[in-house]
Amino acid sequence: MKLLISFFVAAFALQAAPVTALRFSPDGKHLLISRPRAIEVRALEADSKPRKILCAFDKVTAFAFSADGKTLAVAGGTPGDIGGVHLLDWPSGKVRGKWDVFEDVATCVAFGPSGKLAAGGADNSVVLLDLRREGRVANRFEGHTKAVRGLAFAPDGKLLVSVSADRTVKSWDVLTSKLLRSFGNHLGPVHAVAFRPGAVSAFCVTASDDKTVRVWQPSIGRMVRIVRGHGGPVFAVAFSRDGRRIFSIGQESIGRIIDADSDKVLHEWKAHADWVYALAVGPKGELATGDWRGEVRVWRVKGARVFRME
Repeated sequence: MKLLISFFVAAFALQAAPVTALRFSPDGKHLLISRPRAIEVRALEADSKPRKILCAFDKVTAFAFSADGKTLAVAGGTPGDIGGVHLLDWPSGKVRGKWDVFEDVATCVAFGPSGKLAAGGADNSVVLLDLRREGRVANRFEGHTKAVRGLAFAPDGKLLVSVSADRTVKSWDVLTSKLLRSFGNHLGPVHAVAFRPGAVSAFCVTASDDKTVRVWQPSIGRMVRIVRGHGGPVFAVAFSRDGRRIFSIGQESIGRIIDADSDKVLHEWKAHADWVYALAVGPKGELATGDWRGEVRVWRVKGARVFRME
C-alpha cells in the first residue's frame, strides 16, 4: 500500500512541477516538455503515450535544436549548486557530451546559424561552448550582474543578445566576446528574448517584469517600440514563423498576439489558470504553452485568432 501511495505521489509531483521549457521537434511531430530529471516527448499527431528521456538535471530549463535537427541541447542543473548543457542525439536521446560549466543552474541555451552554441546561467554568466572538446568553454561574455534569463543569436550569427534579472539587454560580438551595447530601458528583470526571422535588419523582442514587451534593433542601439497593456510580468515571448506576429504570455496567463510592425495587440485569450513560463512556436505555426502547475496546452493560430488543439 505504501508503495502504491508513493507511486501516485511521484506521478503527481512529475506532472505538477512547473513547465519551464517547451520546444517543438524540427518536423513538428513532437513536443518536448521539461519535467524533473526528464524530458517528456509528446506525439502531436498520433494517439500514443508520451515518451520520457531521462536527464541528469534536477531542473530542466531550456531546449535548443541544431540547424540540421539532429542534435538537442538541454540546459539545466541544480539551483544554487551546479548547472550545464548536455547534448543529445535526436530522436534517440543518447547523450553525446556534457558541459557542466556553471556554478548555478543553466537557464538558457541557443544554437547559432553556423553551429555555435551559447548558454547562460543563474550565476550571471554567458558562455560560448567549445563543441570540439567536452566540458570546455570557448569564450565568456562578462557584464551581467544578476542571473541571465535568456539569449538569442541574430540571424547572421555575428551578434548575440542576452537578457537578465539585472534589468539589462546586452548585445555581444560573437567572434570577440566584446560587449557592444547595454540597454537599461526595462524597469524590471528581463525574462526572454527572440529575434525576428527573415528580417533584413536584425530586430529582437524582449519580455519583462515591468509588464512590457519591447522591440529592439540591437546592432545600432535603438529601442524601436514598447508594447504596453499587459497586466503583470511577461515571462515568455516569441515571433511567428513569418515574423509578422509576436506572441507573449506570463503571470496573467493571458496570451497575446501583437502586430510585429506596431504596438497593436490583435488578440488576447485566457490560456491557463496559472502563471505561464514557457511558450513555443511550431514549424506549422502552432503554439504550445506550459504553466506553473505542469499543464501543457497546444493551440492553432488562424490569422489573429487562437483555437485550442488539445
